Amino acid sequence: MALDKQDFLAALQDYSEDPPILLDELWRLYQSALHYARLREQASHPLSELMHTPVTTISPDHLLAEASQLILEQQISGLPVIENNRLVGIITEGDLMAEFGVPARTPQTSRVKKALDSWLHPHMLHTSSATTKVREMMTHTVVTAEPNDTLGQGLELLRRHQVTRLVIVDKQHQVVGIVTRSDILRFTSAAPHTTPPPPTASAS
Repeated sequence: MALDKQDFLAALQDYSEDPPILLDELWRLYQSALHYARLREQASHPLSELMHTPVTTISPDHLLAEASQLILEQQISGLPVIENNRLVGIITEGDLMAEFGVPARTPQTSRVKKALDSWLHPHMLHTSSATTKVREMMTHTVVTAEPNDTLGQGLELLRRHQVTRLVIVDKQHQVVGIVTRSDILRFTSAAPHTTPPPPTASAS
């Protein structure tokens, strides 16, 4: 049963200690405690509840143009690179941007899309860069987690390695899912959040 502000008012009438607790102070403390309790509860959920699957992947022998096309068509920001059913790297928007000389952290999303779109332009497919293979541009070190790792552990990995996604692998290092910042935001936003009320005159 959820507590209401009136419940706190009734409880305060039985409180005889000095100095007295103001109702609004107690209510804000309660709301703040609820907020942190929700965060703690969410952080304990396994990444398997957040990850999306199946994951779009690519072979290291595919061309960057093909990687770009997949990223655009699937509306994703990166592709795990799979060889012999094992994770060997990842190719991201940032890797593709580097090929164009565009900063990986450019704030202009439209610029990123325009650059990626150019891979699909007919005359671009005949340039030397369009014939570059994924293995030549991919990032070999991939930050991974396991399905049973918690959201809290996943957030720490994102913070420590300054990455925007976690590739979820099983004990055999085969890709079973992926968790991005968007997945985390959707998950943490799904539960209702209560904002503590602004200070008001004491009801006591």
